[in-house]
Amino acid sequence: MKYTIPVFALFIFFSSLHSQSVTGRVVDTEINQPIYGANVFLVNAGTGDVTNRNGSFSVDISALPDTLRISYVGYRTYSEVIVDVALDDELTILLTPEPVQFAEIVVTSLRPEQQMRHISTSVDVLAAEAMRGTRTHYMEDVLQFVPGVHLQPRHNQDEARISIRGSGIRTNWGVRGINVLINGIPLTDPDGLTDIDAVDLGIVDRVEVLRGPASSLYGSGAIGGAVNFIFGERHQPFGVHVSSLAGSYNFQRHGVSLHGSRDSYSYFLSASYHSKDGYRDRSGGNSQRVFGRFTFAPDDRSDVELLAFWRAINFDLPGSLTQEQFDADPRIASQGAIDGQWRKEKTRSRFGLRYRRDLGRNVKINVAGFYGEHATPYHPIFMVLEEDFRTSGIDGRIEMKHTVAERSNRIIVGAERQYITGGARYYVNEQGERGNLGRNEQIGVGKTGVYVQDEFFIHPRLTLTFGGRYDHLLYDFTDLIGDDSFTDSFDRFTPSIGFAYEPASGVIIHSNYSEGFEPPAITELRGADFRLEPIHSRNIEAGIRASFARHTETEFSVYMMNINSDIIPYTVGFQTRYRNAERTRHNGFEAALRSNLIRNVYTKIAYTYSDFRFVDDEDHDGNRVPGIPEHRLVGGIRYEIPGGLFIGSNIMWNGSYYVNDANIDTHDAYTVFSVFAGYNWPAVTVRLSVENLFDKQYASYVRTNEAQQRYFEPGDGRGVFFGVEIKY
Repeated sequence: MKYTIPVFALFIFFSSLHSQSVTGRVVDTEINQPIYGANVFLVNAGTGDVTNRNGSFSVDISALPDTLRISYVGYRTYSEVIVDVALDDELTILLTPEPVQFAEIVVTSLRPEQQMRHISTSVDVLAAEAMRGTRTHYMEDVLQFVPGVHLQPRHNQDEARISIRGSGIRTNWGVRGINVLINGIPLTDPDGLTDIDAVDLGIVDRVEVLRGPASSLYGSGAIGGAVNFIFGERHQPFGVHVSSLAGSYNFQRHGVSLHGSRDSYSYFLSASYHSKDGYRDRSGGNSQRVFGRFTFAPDDRSDVELLAFWRAINFDLPGSLTQEQFDADPRIASQGAIDGQWRKEKTRSRFGLRYRRDLGRNVKINVAGFYGEHATPYHPIFMVLEEDFRTSGIDGRIEMKHTVAERSNRIIVGAERQYITGGARYYVNEQGERGNLGRNEQIGVGKTGVYVQDEFFIHPRLTLTFGGRYDHLLYDFTDLIGDDSFTDSFDRFTPSIGFAYEPASGVIIHSNYSEGFEPPAITELRGADFRLEPIHSRNIEAGIRASFARHTETEFSVYMMNINSDIIPYTVGFQTRYRNAERTRHNGFEAALRSNLIRNVYTKIAYTYSDFRFVDDEDHDGNRVPGIPEHRLVGGIRYEIPGGLFIGSNIMWNGSYYVNDANIDTHDAYTVFSVFAGYNWPAVTVRLSVENLFDKQYASYVRTNEAQQRYFEPGDGRGVFFGVEIKY
């Protein structure tokens, strides 16, 4: 059985060499530059391709005539009937800039890249245009209009907890349960934790959000889905972008980027600085970020991509408040934060390299690797923490196309290896200074995964996708002072199967079954009174995506997810401990609408219903899982007056929710309303926004099951922000 995949792969490889294909190159009509990532599709054959760095493509033909359709975000869709093809012919396709409809978008965070019309899961793609009118600095600014995604920014709002369908709500810092990538290179460490404040949202071009278990693609740590932040997709020969944003609580963000492209290469460089005094006492600080991306095509069949980033942050931490403190004065810091001089200093860097090559017309290889370091030299909370870690990984996969019964079939086989190692030291906190060394730990986590996925075009309008992945994780924890050292391992196979059907142009019905797998982190294993079991989920969902005239897009999804051994946090004093719940059930409904039905008026609405409950739990059977509201509604409207002026508003309503497993303590429902206005000149944009217009008091972040009932970390009050962007 273990030889089945390699033999099948060789059969496809040799068979595909004899297929007849349409080949060509896609070019921008205005700047005469190749377009990378354009979506190429033969309608009758049901086959497709994505252009490489030179704009080249190759698509299998089963029979002629057929209709060739080419599209890319921001360009008018090209369509032509192909009646005859010579083997040595290469087409040159010119695309004209113009917004395109949602059904043509290619999602790069999937393995392999897929057109939206063929995706059987719930996916959102947010282009930079969709983010206009917001500050585009905090995670809630960018992701709040994605249904099923719950954002909780904390402290200075650079850091946020992101939860998709209830994943990762247990963590008290960072992001868990979601695989986060930057241009397809993993940002999530092998232990499943993501330091999300490394992402510079001021330069983001596109965000792809995959909702629902993605373990068959990414393995452990993707039980809630995946988020891919894409930077540096600029196609002009040369450009400069300077931005400056300032506002309440002495907020400042200044950035500059430089980009350019030629026939065989492109580059993107950026640097930014952010600082604020903070809405609360002891919540100010600053951060710096540098990002670079370089692409090079050594020939017309291969390309190389390099990316690197560096981030440094230095912020005070105000701590969380009880209900009484929160009601009396949300701007105060907790007494523990004051006494211990809580703060955080962190640096993180990562370097990634990707190589792609076409081996013949229907076989492609993709090899990517990364190396990164992160350090926490000074982080006093209830103890003073020091950390230094190094992480690395490599992923290699082969993609093969083959015609089966005159229908296209695409299979991908890959393997991935990631490793993180480093040390953590904990000192007694003596008013913010290091006291005696309390703990000294050496940590190593290795993650190995192999995966296979098949995309079969049963009919030009019906696509079946299925696959699976096997993961093995090995944990090594060494206590350099005491006798708490241990070694542990976890492994699991996670399958998925689904279909996407297009009954009419622009309407896609999709459904899938998928499983998720998330082992506990080492810090959670150490913080448990007994051995923690890994989380395992089974998810069934169905939905519909549709796009209509005037760029109107809508989507609906319903899902049922059963989660075994969910990991639940609770605190003893200042220490966070963990336990397994027997079973939890996550059922939900998600809906979104983005529309330009009225000329010059753009609207967007996202609604999320979440029914998350404990099942078969000895103490909390039937109770709601804390930290997530049952109802959440977000809406926005923008009116663009011909000539450059734009005005608009956003509104977010969160229903009430519990903050502990016992369902005794709650956070009340709240509404946050914002307005903005600005003006676009050809090279300059100015904008003014008022966030939380009515100065609503609410907690942007909650610490669930906090023993001293210090649940609440207040969000910012009313704030006014003014920004300027200059583009050349």
